[in-house]
This record gives sequence, structure tokens and C-alpha cells, in this order.
Amino acid sequence: MRDGVEGFRSDIEGLRALAVLSVLLYHADLLGFRGGYIGVDVFFVLSGFLITRLLAAEVAGSGRISLRSFWARRARRLLPASSRVLLATVISAWFLVDPLTRGFIGRSGIAAAAFGANLLFWSRGGYSHVALPEPLLHFWSLAVEEQFYLFWPVLLLAAATTAGRQFRRVVIALSLALGGASLWLCITKTPLHSSFTFYWLPARAWELLAGALLAFAPPALARVAPFFRATLGWAGLAVLGLGWFTYGDPQQTFPGYRALLPVLATCAVIVGGTGAPDGPVVLLSLRPLQWVGKRSYAIYLWHFPLLVLADAKWGPLNAGTRAALLGAAVALAALSFVLVEHPVRSSGWLGARPLRSVALGLGLAGVSIGVSFVIADRARPGAASVDVAAPTLVTVAATTSTTEPVTEVPTSAPEGGSDSSVVARETTTAVATTMATTTSAPVTIPPPSVDNHPSLVALAAANRSLVEGAVANQLVPRNLQPRLEDAFVTKPLVYTDGCILDDGQTTPKPCEYGDTASSTTILLL
Repeated sequence: MRDGVEGFRSDIEGLRALAVLSVLLYHADLLGFRGGYIGVDVFFVLSGFLITRLLAAEVAGSGRISLRSFWARRARRLLPASSRVLLATVISAWFLVDPLTRGFIGRSGIAAAAFGANLLFWSRGGYSHVALPEPLLHFWSLAVEEQFYLFWPVLLLAAATTAGRQFRRVVIALSLALGGASLWLCITKTPLHSSFTFYWLPARAWELLAGALLAFAPPALARVAPFFRATLGWAGLAVLGLGWFTYGDPQQTFPGYRALLPVLATCAVIVGGTGAPDGPVVLLSLRPLQWVGKRSYAIYLWHFPLLVLADAKWGPLNAGTRAALLGAAVALAALSFVLVEHPVRSSGWLGARPLRSVALGLGLAGVSIGVSFVIADRARPGAASVDVAAPTLVTVAATTSTTEPVTEVPTSAPEGGSDSSVVARETTTAVATTMATTTSAPVTIPPPSVDNHPSLVALAAANRSLVEGAVANQLVPRNLQPRLEDAFVTKPLVYTDGCILDDGQTTPKPCEYGDTASSTTILLL
């Protein structure tokens, strides 16, 4: 994509295509792309390269950087397409998933529209800890880039204002310093806090800054023989291809030092396309890759909601269905490019005044936040207007009756909630060989057997109406604790007490509960 910079490079467009295809095939679990997620790292490097090249060209031409113009171009480039997908996703969720999931997706929409999706999904634990379908999970990488676009131009503007003719050297030094610190953070913290280094910009900035350094490399690269540059580019492309098939689960070991491989390989491909006609540009300039690369942003946006929402609605999808959904994502992206992206980017009226584009972006973000908020708010499970007592079991001809203490697992309630307590309930054990009958129930009670004791059969039959009422009920009692919408964020005390080890931790913390003076000790390992 041109991003407003003269000297369009078809090799970068083609590399975008390969990167997005690798991500699609990874998410759809097709063709063995176990490491296709490193396509996101390719995008990070390319974004840092293109954006820095754009800003450096502006400094070379005018001696300054217009932040308003830069952010206006970014708003026109990114927000119309992302807002369209975001709105389509949260509205579709209303019809395709249950209320609890709708609420989660609505809150994800708010974070995504506010450029903070990475922070939200970090707080939820990452890819392997998602409890509910998250069709907007892939917005985390967009948030990382958007956050980079907020601070990096400001630093370059400061360098252009104060460094004068030393601008290039100052930016290279700045990139090395910030990138080195970010890489150190990424490598040292991944073994202990992989979710943090996966999602947060400080641990990912080095990938974008690697591309930024390359934006100042052409004068030095011009002195390198074209054959060497071409060889380096082909080697980088081969390494990326190998990584797409061999990299495994990203959790706990990625990014860390393993991210160095795709980042350096991407840099090598960029170098190989600089004045090296025999380099990867021969492959990357093929028309199908150019077509996909030009639409790669919209393809990336559309594919994940289609896969996740379809799976949430109809269950695990077979390979043919997943492939068809990827095809649908490409088709939607093509329509989005023609109807939304290209018209907005080429609009003379929007381009005439940067504030118009900024206002458009803020308006789209505001609408996305508003709709997502409504979805999240109205998706709350219907609540009864009164407190509801726990149902009482109907007993049948009983031969024994016991009162048993029932210990409920203590929980750390969310804000506004209260801790669960130890309660005692009277439990009647029914023993009977006859089964009550009814003709109106959809509930099926199996006949007595070795695995289905007659006493349990009788008890189930006697309480058939309670079960039917529970199945048909659409309301949630006002006094339900914990609240249903907090079910996936309320954890037992063993988590808040530090009894559960985090990634990379090996020394357990002993935690004692109950009567520590008792003669009976139960060890849970």
C-alpha cells in the first residue's frame, strides 16, 4: 500500500499478502500453518518502515512534521474499515450468541474502538485463556499500531525541531535506544509474563522500530552489491515460510527471543527489494499477491469475526466450512475496499482539510463505542424484580433423612459483590422404587439401572416440574450471587491469595484453609 509515499514498492505489497494469508490459515487451522501468527510480526515491521519513511520524507521536504495531517491520513486509512467491521460484529453478536457472550463482545467493541483492545485482552489472560467467543480479539494488533502512531510522530517532530541537519542520526540513535530497551523487556519478561509482552506496546515497539531503522538505510544499502541484497531477501522469505509451518503455540514462549526470527527475516526481505531486481520482488510482484496485499487490511479485519461467530453459533466447523468463511472474508474485503476504503482515502473534500478527516475518525469511533455500549448494556440477562428464594426439593417416600453441611467454595467477589459463605442445607435422601409420572414434560428420566439408583430416579421424577421451570425460565433472580454477568471474572480465593502459579513460576505458595487445628488434613496439589 502506498500510504501517500512516492516510490511504491510492489515487494512490500506482496509481502503484506503473504503475511495476511498466513494469519488467516493459522486462525482457520488449515494447511498446517502452525506458526502463521508471526504474520502479525511482519505487519509490525512493515508499518514501522512505511510510517517512518513517510515522516522522514516530510521532514526532508519541509523541515517539519504536521501531526494533524499525519493523524488525518491515519484516520482515513484505518477507521472507516475497522469501524465497519466492528459495528457489523457487535450487531451480529446480538443475533448469534447468548446474552452473556453479547455483553463480553460489547465491552470488547468499546475497547477496540478506543484503541485499547490489547489492554482489555491482556486483562482477560490472552488467547489461551479466553472463556467466551471473542470475535474482536484480533483487534489487539491494531491497537498496538495505533498506540505507536500516537507517540512516534511526536518524537520525530521533536527531533526535526531540535536536531536540524542531524535529524537522521538523532532518529537512528533514538530508534536504537528505544528498540533495544523494548527488546530487552520482551526477552526478559516473556518467560514470566508472556501475556504482558504479547499484548503491550512497550514489549512490541522494537518490532516497529526495526522497520523504522530500515527507513533510513537506503543510502547505506546502495553501496551493497545487488546480488547480495537479492540473496538476503530470498533467505528472509525462506525463513518466514519455514516459521509459518514450524512455530508452535505462542503462549508462554512468544514473543521473546523467538520473535527475532520473523522480524529479522522481514527486514531481510525489505532489504532484498531495495534495488535488487533479482530478489523476492520477482515473486512478490505477482498480480494475485498485489491484489490481496492491497486489500490485506480489510481481509484481516473480516476473517476473524466470521470464524468465531460461526463457531459460536453452529459449533466446531469442518475444514471446508472454515475455508469457505475465509473466502467470504476476502469477498467482503473486496467490497469494503471498493465501497469504503478507496473512496474515503481518495476523497478530495476530506483531504483538503485535516480536521475533516480527524472529525470523521472521532465520529466513527464515537458511534462504534456508543453501539457497543448499548449492546453490552442491553445484553444483560433479564433480571427478576424481586429476590428469589432457592427452590426446595420435593421429596418422595423417604427412608432416611440427614442434615449435611454443604461447604461452598469461597470466592473473591467482583466489585460490589460479597464473598460466598459456608451454609448448611437439609438434604433428604429419597429411597423408592416407584417413579412419579407426568405427561407434559420434555424432560426425559431414564429407568432405574445400576448407574441410576432407584432413589435418584424417584427424586428426579418428583421434581420434574422444577426442572422444567428452570429450563423455561428467562429471568435471573435479582439476588443471584455472584451475578451472572460476573461469572467469568469471579475467581476462587486461591487466585487472589496467590496460590495459583503464573506462567514461568516454579515455586508454589502453600495456602491453608479451614480448621488448621483439625486432625484431618487434605492436600490439594
